[in-house]
Amino acid sequence: MAWKKNLENTADIPYEFVQESMKAGNFKSSYLSNLFKVEGYPTAGSEEEIVAKWTAASLYTGGADTTVCSIETFFLAMTLYPEVQRKAQEEMDRVLGPGQLPKIADRERLPYIEAVVKEALRWHPVAPMGIPHMSVEDDMYEGFHIPKGSLIMTNIWALTHDPEVYHDPMEFKPERFLGVDGRELEMDPRAAVFGFGRRVCPGRFLADNTVFLSVAQSLAVFNITRGTESGTEVEVKPEFQPGVISHPVPWTYEIGPRSPLHEAMVMSVEEQHPWEESDAHNLNMRQGS
Repeated sequence: MAWKKNLENTADIPYEFVQESMKAGNFKSSYLSNLFKVEGYPTAGSEEEIVAKWTAASLYTGGADTTVCSIETFFLAMTLYPEVQRKAQEEMDRVLGPGQLPKIADRERLPYIEAVVKEALRWHPVAPMGIPHMSVEDDMYEGFHIPKGSLIMTNIWALTHDPEVYHDPMEFKPERFLGVDGRELEMDPRAAVFGFGRRVCPGRFLADNTVFLSVAQSLAVFNITRGTESGTEVEVKPEFQPGVISHPVPWTYEIGPRSPLHEAMVMSVEEQHPWEESDAHNLNMRQGS
């Protein structure tokens, strides 16, 4: 019952908050506010209201955890594999030149960065066991009978670490997607990590672009290194937490601008897009009431 209540709160509280904010005239433009602008939509208790409420919840929960996890995995990989970071920054500087932040339009011109994104998704898929599927009819698979209604979990981690598909699967090697050293291109992990069939991740294209921009722009301006304690470099191991969404175990690392020029670039972004307080406090107050 506690899980059910938490899940319902995830959809109900933000939905009601946007409704009330629009009535008070102090709302921010959002997915829900745009829906509410359509006259008569959605009416209370209607199927449209259910769709609006739960698609909004799915948009938020999908991006708030899974995409963040992919970016965390990238930062862990850069801490452990400085030579990958160096190669990626060399490509960035050569293709874009100094003082430029990469954009989506630059993606095709940055094949090594693209390979880093793919490898971050493969090296540790954020949902190692995917999400549950249910068989809609009796089936047979390699001699195993799967009755109708069976719950099926796909071991995505095993798929992305199959040594017959990926050589040295435990190592972070973006080159596997570039066909170097006489090797053929290895399978694009996006064919597996976003799920399958009718339950494939509906936000996979947004997530993929978000991870690319986060990876590329972080590499453009920052150096990511192992942390130190008392002048000694702290040992880092690639360890991950259990769960449906599997985050890296917290580790010690340091991050800083690559140069004064790059520091100025970071500060200019903050000036153009200043930090804004979220509505988290108001939403937490509503949940506690």
